[in-house]
Formats: sequence, C-alpha cells, structure tokens
Amino acid sequence: MNPIKLAVVGAGLIGQKHLEILRASSECELVAVCDAHPSGAAIAAKYGVPFYSDYATLLIEHVLDGVIIATPTNTHAPVAIACARQGIHILVEKPITSTLAEARELLAVAEASGVQLLVGHHRRHNPLVQQARTIVQSGEIGQLVGVTALFALLKPDDYFDVVWRTQPGGGPILTNLIHDIDSLRFICGEIQSVFAVTSSKTRGFAVEDTASLSLHFANGALGSVLVSDATPSPWSYELTSGENPSYPTTGQDCYFFVGTGGSLAFPSMTGWRYPQGQAPGWYQPLERHRWTTPEPADPLSEQLAHFCRVIRGEEAPLVSGDEGLRTLAVAQAVLASAQRNLPVQPDELG
Repeated sequence: MNPIKLAVVGAGLIGQKHLEILRASSECELVAVCDAHPSGAAIAAKYGVPFYSDYATLLIEHVLDGVIIATPTNTHAPVAIACARQGIHILVEKPITSTLAEARELLAVAEASGVQLLVGHHRRHNPLVQQARTIVQSGEIGQLVGVTALFALLKPDDYFDVVWRTQPGGGPILTNLIHDIDSLRFICGEIQSVFAVTSSKTRGFAVEDTASLSLHFANGALGSVLVSDATPSPWSYELTSGENPSYPTTGQDCYFFVGTGGSLAFPSMTGWRYPQGQAPGWYQPLERHRWTTPEPADPLSEQLAHFCRVIRGEEAPLVSGDEGLRTLAVAQAVLASAQRNLPVQPDELG
C-alpha cells in the first residue's frame, strides 16, 4: 500500500505537532511544509522536505493526496478552497473558518470538487470521549437530563504578549470553548439555543476572560458551562484529561452528565446510581461505580490515521465539514447572545 502524500500548511505550534505525528506514521509521507513566516524554512529542513512561503506554489509543484491546514483561522477558508479546487483532500484545524459564510462556501467548493473535508476537532478521537458518548447515547444513565461543564484555568501573563489574544475573537470562547462545544454536541446531541453572559473584568482586555452559558439541547436536556482563563482551577479538559502532556493533570473532573437513571463524571468515568431493586429517592444511599476505561490513545495520531483511511475511501469523516460548521455556529451563537443579552439559536445565524 503506497503511503498517503501529505503537506502541512502552517508551521506554528499545532502545525509542528502535526509534523511530529506525521514523521512517526507509516501510513503517510510528508511532502512539503508551507508557512508565511521565514522561520518555517528551518522546520522544513528539520524534516528534510521542501519549504514554501506560498501555498499556491506548493499546490502547483506537488501531487498531493491531502493537506493539513494549521494556519491562523482567518486564512483557513482561502487555503482550504484552493486545495479543494485542486482536488486535494483537506484536514483543517478548528474552527473550520472565521465566519459561517466562509464555512458554507468551503463546503460547497469541497462538494463540487469531490474532495473530503475534515475538521480538526480531535477530541472526538479520544477513546474516553467516545466512551462517554456511548454511555450517554445508549441510555446507561437513563434519559439525559442535563450536563455541567467547566473550563477554568489560568493562562500566564506572557500568553497575552501576542496582541490578537487581547482582542475580540482571541478569547477563550473561540480559542478553547469551541473544543468543549464540539465534545458536548458529540456526546449529548445538537444544541438548539444558547444564552451567554461574558465578562472582561479580571484583565480589562477588549476580549472576554470569563463567560457563563446556558444550553438547550434538541433532545430537551439542559446544560450549563462556566468558562474562564483567569483563575487557578483544576477543572478543565486540559488539566483533567491527560490528553496533552504539556499540561499537568489534576485528577479532577470537568464534565458532569446527569440522567433519569444515574450520572457520569468525566474523565474519571465515575458513575452514581441507586442499587438495583432499591426504591430510588433522595433519602436512599447512592451507589458509586466506575466504568472500565478503554486503552488510552493520542487523539491527534488517531485523527491522522483516520484522515488517511478517509482519503483511501475506507471511512467517512468523523468530523465532516458540516459538523465543523455546526460547532462554529454554536460558538458564534454564544458571542451573539452575549452581545444581544438574549437567547440565540445557532440555526438562525446567517
């Protein structure tokens, strides 16, 4: 079986992570690296492949099966559309694009060109996230009543030396919460409406540092989410899941799912229920149990292997362009709700 020929466009932090995983894979071959900054040349040299500062030239000079796009969000659409028009399959980092209009245009071009479009919401490839989805969707905790999620941690001061992170669009809603939104959609179902309140009181920047969300799922379940990147807290996916070794783990949980027959804390996969045969009710003692967890796997590596299988026609995309668009629509609804001080339905956004 011939290796899948891939290029990486964008050699920043996440782009370099993709490059590391590509080098370790036997399923694909790195053909070239592209980045607008000259420092990308040294990164390309490290991997022994040509460097391009212009993605259009790259697409002309190489025959590629796929491209991984890890550029700034505002460039996702033009790079991905150029790839699609060349008949090249696409894995684009989250969020899919900056705007819903761009996302819809990209989906249309990809469909017309017959290429597969995947969005890098890699947490769906985490076996623990997949297990939580199975538990909730299968009814193991009964009918889902609601979910509470926490993204609360402290970003260091020097994180904000990058100016765009202090401006609208650079805050935790689009940078971080969009991951949690996608995970909650994957586990619980579609989000029908959101009501959000944001604050920038802690740092005083032009962008939010804290937000509180109320979610209404299409299946009738309700959700609440607290988001803050300004507090020393152990409760976030980053610090609880152990997914990224760059973050120390705290042994805590960040998502709590409650159903008519029991509850689930994630990622410890701890459950609570009434013992079988016991009349349920708040005067009765609850039984604590823990699901046997699957073998851990690096979601980014799993995502790359999946991308290769999609290119070979063996699988359908786990996170399609349409899924990426839907997650972006919820994130945009959060921002719109905070601005309007009203509930917003993602489907109503233009």
